[in-house]
Amino acid sequence: MNGYPMSLFSRILTAAAALAIVAPLALTAMPSNAQSDTPAGDFMGYPVTEYMDVSLLEGADIEKGHDVYNRVGICLSCHGWNGDGMGKNPRSEGDAAKLRESLLDTQGFIDIISCGIPGTPMPYHNNQAYKDGDVCYGMTAADFDAADMPRKGKSIRPADIINLVAYLQTHVQGAGETTLAQCQDYYGDSASKVCAGLE
Repeated sequence: MNGYPMSLFSRILTAAAALAIVAPLALTAMPSNAQSDTPAGDFMGYPVTEYMDVSLLEGADIEKGHDVYNRVGICLSCHGWNGDGMGKNPRSEGDAAKLRESLLDTQGFIDIISCGIPGTPMPYHNNQAYKDGDVCYGMTAADFDAADMPRKGKSIRPADIINLVAYLQTHVQGAGETTLAQCQDYYGDSASKVCAGLE
């Protein structure tokens, strides 16, 4: 550079350019742990997909991840109970990511849950986000003005972020259209009313 500090505007443009280049690659590139065919093996009784990096999910508790999705991070309020992006939060207005169709790999999910996505309603959930440049996209809170600062969501412990990603990658990502059986499994005793439209 020229020895002068980057202005906030320049840093945001640089970050936006980086996201514009990296995001499509993250959505289309085969993860480093992927094989040319569907990977063999299983993760806690679930098939390993091309998007899963089992080494990052080691020690995960899928049931706790389900609880984080519903009660801790309250992810379902934007992404919907089934990850279809149709939650009831007016901030998402149907714009939340359709997690069932996501092509993110394990690290991508961890990064976005931890740091959110600047410039969108997706909040960050890591309580260390934007405190130093090592955690989120090389950016700190000083890189944003008040209007552009990513919104803080409910704090989720790093271990629970891993639990959440394990839940998403075993129960939501790649699950296709929502079925009656999935709805009944999710809602249990109250399924007859909620799931009637899927019969």
